[in-house]
Amino acid sequence: MIIQHKKSLSIGLMLFLMLIIGACKKDKTEAVSVAFKIESYYPNSGNAGTLVTITGTGFGTDIKQYSATIAGKTAEVISATAEALVIRMPEGGTTGALALKYDTQSFDVGPYTYQDLTITTVLPANGPAGSQIRITGAGFSSTNAPATVFINGKAALVVSVSDNLIVAEVPADAGFGAIMVKVNGKEAKGQNFTYQAIASIKPLTGGKNTKVTIAGTGFAELVAGNLVDFNGTTATVLEASNEKLVVIVPDGVKTGPLSVNISGQKITGPIFTVVAPPSIGIVTPLSGPKGTEMTISGTLFSNLADENKVFINGVSVPVTSASANQIKLILPGGTGSGSVRVVVNDQPTDGPQFKDQTLGILSVSPDNGLAGTTVTIKGSGFSSTAADNKVYFNGVLATVKTASENTLVLDAPAGLSTGDLKVVVAGQEALAPQNFRRAGMTTLAGGPNSNAFGTFMTGIAVDNSGNVYVTDRMNKVVKKIAPDGTVTVLQANGADIIFDTPCGIVIDKQNNIFVSDIGRNQIRKITPSGQNTVYVSGFSPGLMTFDSAGNLYVNINGAFAGMNKVNAIGGFTKIAGPLWPTAHPFVDASGNLYYVDSGQASNNAISYIPSGGSNLTNWIGFSEPGYQDGIGTQARFNNIAGGLMPYGAGKLIAGDRYNYALREIDIAAKSASTLVRFTYGFADGTLATAKIGSMDDMAVDQDGNVYILDATNKAVRKVFLK
Repeated sequence: MIIQHKKSLSIGLMLFLMLIIGACKKDKTEAVSVAFKIESYYPNSGNAGTLVTITGTGFGTDIKQYSATIAGKTAEVISATAEALVIRMPEGGTTGALALKYDTQSFDVGPYTYQDLTITTVLPANGPAGSQIRITGAGFSSTNAPATVFINGKAALVVSVSDNLIVAEVPADAGFGAIMVKVNGKEAKGQNFTYQAIASIKPLTGGKNTKVTIAGTGFAELVAGNLVDFNGTTATVLEASNEKLVVIVPDGVKTGPLSVNISGQKITGPIFTVVAPPSIGIVTPLSGPKGTEMTISGTLFSNLADENKVFINGVSVPVTSASANQIKLILPGGTGSGSVRVVVNDQPTDGPQFKDQTLGILSVSPDNGLAGTTVTIKGSGFSSTAADNKVYFNGVLATVKTASENTLVLDAPAGLSTGDLKVVVAGQEALAPQNFRRAGMTTLAGGPNSNAFGTFMTGIAVDNSGNVYVTDRMNKVVKKIAPDGTVTVLQANGADIIFDTPCGIVIDKQNNIFVSDIGRNQIRKITPSGQNTVYVSGFSPGLMTFDSAGNLYVNINGAFAGMNKVNAIGGFTKIAGPLWPTAHPFVDASGNLYYVDSGQASNNAISYIPSGGSNLTNWIGFSEPGYQDGIGTQARFNNIAGGLMPYGAGKLIAGDRYNYALREIDIAAKSASTLVRFTYGFADGTLATAKIGSMDDMAVDQDGNVYILDATNKAVRKVFLK
C-alpha cells in the first residue's frame, strides 16, 4: 500500500514538472528576425585607416559577431548599429573585394581601392537644385585637370576645390544616388545624396484646415522629418513618403509660397493663395426627383471639379462641372431632405434646405414683376390639371392658366409683395430658387399723349404721405400726384400757386415744401397749412437738397456759378468746390456733400466734399462718358442728370440719364454698380421690359420706391426695386 502510494506520487510529480516545462516553452517569446540587408557603403577608396560605412537594415548590434576582410586581409569592425556598420581599412591591405561576415552569414560588400583619393563626408546629404554641398576627403587637387563631381551620375557644377574640400552645386533632377569625385583618372564614391524638389501642390487655394497634398521627391519618410510652412506659418504634417506629403493649412495663414525643410535644407514650392470660404447664392431646384440637374450659384468655388464637394442631407453627391461661380450635379435620389452643403478645399458653407421629392421648381421667368405680369414656372411633378396646382406669391394665391407636368403659366396676382414663390401639388410643397420680387416700372401719372404735365419738368419730391410733387415749368405751377395717380395743382389758401419758372423742389420732415423759382431769384416755402412765403432770395436757385441740420444746399443756375448753403433763417453762403452743378446733390448725416458737376466732369462723375475737408473731384466716375461698373475713376456714367439720392445705409442711387440706368453707389467701397438698366421708349413692365425716355430728377419714398421725372414722356414713373 505504501509502495503503491509512493509510485503514484512520483508519477504525479513527473506530470507536474512536464506541465511546468511545457508552460515555460509556450511563454517564451521568440524574437522577430529582421533580414540582414546591405544598401550602400562609402567611401569605396582610400588609404589604410580609412573608415568605411556600410548602411542597411536588420544589422545585429553585437560587434563580436562580425568579421571583415579586404582582398582577404582582416579589417577591423569598429561599430555596429541596426542600420550602420563602420570598418577600418588595415595597414598593408590591397585593392580588392570588401567582404563581411555576421555569425554564420557571409556578404560581399563591394570593391575597395587603396589610393590617395577618398571621400570622408558630404554635407548636407540632401537638398534642392542650386544648393551647395561640401565634400571633404583627400586627393582632390590636381595640376592636370580639375576634379569633377557627379551626383547619381549627373554632373554637378564645381564651385571650388582644395586637396581636402570640394564645394559643388546640386544639378536639377539629380535624384537619389552616390556622390562621385573623379581626379586624374581616379574616382571615389561617397555616401548617397537625396535630391529634393516640390513638383506641385494641390489645391493651390484654400484657408485654415485645408488639406494640401505636396508632390515631389526627396521627402523624409517619417512625418517628423518634414517641416512644412505656408509663407512662414508652420503646418501640421499628416502623411509622409518619399514622393508625397499631406499637410493641414494652419490658422493665421497668409498668401505666399509653401516651403518644406528637411534636415536643415529648405525647398520652396508654389504660391498658396488664401481665399475665404465659399458662399452659396441660389440653389435650383430646392426640391426634385432623381435625375434632375441641380445648379448651385455662388462665389469662391473652384474651377476644378474635384476640389468642390457637395452634400445633400449629409450625402455626398458627385459634381459634374464647376466654375468659380457655379457648380452643377445630378440629383441621385434617396438623399432624404436636408441642407445643401458645399465644401471647397475643406472650407465648408451651408445653403438652403432641399426636399427629396418629385415636385420641384427649376426656374421662374421673369423673377420679378408687378400684378398682371405673365409668369412661366418650369419644374417637375406639376399636375396637368391647372386647378390642381396652387401657386402662392408670398402667400397670395394666383390662378394657373395653363399646366403640364413641367410647366405652369399664370399671371402675378393683385396684392403681391416680394417674397417666396411656392407651388403646392397633392400635398407636396416646392419653393422657387429665389424670391419673386415685386419689381418693375409703372406710370404714376402722365405720358406722351397726356396733358397732365407740360414739357420741361425739372424737379420732383415726395412727402411723408406718399404724395409726389413735380415742377411744371411750362405751366408755371407745381403739380401734386396722389398715390392713386390723381393730379392736382399745388395751392395756398385755396388758390393755385403761380411761379415764374419753377425748377427745384424739396420737402422737409414736417412736410414743408420748398420750390426754387429761377425767374424770380427766390425760393418759396409752402407749409402744410397753406402759407406761401419767400424763404430766401438774391440768387437764381436750381435743384437742391437738405442736410440733417435743416440747411439747404442749392445749385446756382449759371455758368460756373457753384452752390449756396442756405441756413434755417434764410441766410446763405457760397460753397467752395462745385463749379457748375446741374443735378440733384445730396448731404449725408455726417455733413459730407456729394454732387455732380457739369463744369468739372461733364455730369459724368460724382464729386465729394467731406465734412470739414477739401473738394474731391471725379471721386467716382470720369469726365468721359461711358457705361461701366467699377471702383473710383474706373466707373463710367453718361450724364447723371437724375442726380443723387440716399438708398439704404451707406448707399446712394444715381440716375444715369443716357444709359437709362439706376446705379447704386457704395460710399465705403467707392464703387458703382447697376441696379437696373432700361431701354429707351415708353413702356411699363418688369425691370427687363420697361422703357423710359429720360431721367431728369428723382425721389425715393420711405419704402424705397424710386420716382423718376421722365420729362421726355411728360410722365412721372414709379420704380419698384424692393
